[in-house]
Amino acid sequence: MSRPKLHFNRRRRFLRDSLILFLSLLLLYICLDFPIPTADLARRATERRAFFGPSQVLCTLEEPLSWDRSYAVRWQDWYGVVSIPRNGLFWDTGSVDVVENAPSQALVPMTDQVMLFQNTPIVVFSNDPNIVRVALEFPAAPEGGNPRLISAVAWSDNGCFVLEIPDLPMDTTWTSSRDFRLAGYDASVNRIWFTENPESWVEQFGVEFA
Repeated sequence: MSRPKLHFNRRRRFLRDSLILFLSLLLLYICLDFPIPTADLARRATERRAFFGPSQVLCTLEEPLSWDRSYAVRWQDWYGVVSIPRNGLFWDTGSVDVVENAPSQALVPMTDQVMLFQNTPIVVFSNDPNIVRVALEFPAAPEGGNPRLISAVAWSDNGCFVLEIPDLPMDTTWTSSRDFRLAGYDASVNRIWFTENPESWVEQFGVEFA
């Protein structure tokens, strides 16, 4: 009469041990950086750790700064950039930078400052489907010289624009404004949205820019 009970106890212990093993592996997966076979899986794992997503990928940035790949994404009322590093043949989890969407604003940049001489692209998201071209401008002046506007332009048909800041000559000292202005253009290159010149431009350089 004891055999059925013994069988039941063994089965219960097996289920308990299996559950403990599963929870332990899950905890290790969450807490440790295990190599991940694909970049997309690493992106999803990074989002889960940040309690962000699952997101929609809008565009991909190859080899941005110290990261091996970054994704510009959208999730609900948020835009973000998910960056991940490569680990040999595999990928690791990385970081998530986010900005809340402002639906009343046609263009939403991931940052409000230019990082000159750091080769940092600026990602701009569009809430206006008519905008297919975005221009970013900021003033810079060589030491002892007159300021001029530095421009970066990007085209896109899905509302995600990656603007590469041009390199300035390194043989002189440059003074630049980190504040920038944005403009959005339609397919006929008509400007349909723009931001005003930042007040810091006049304060820093003492001149108005058209």
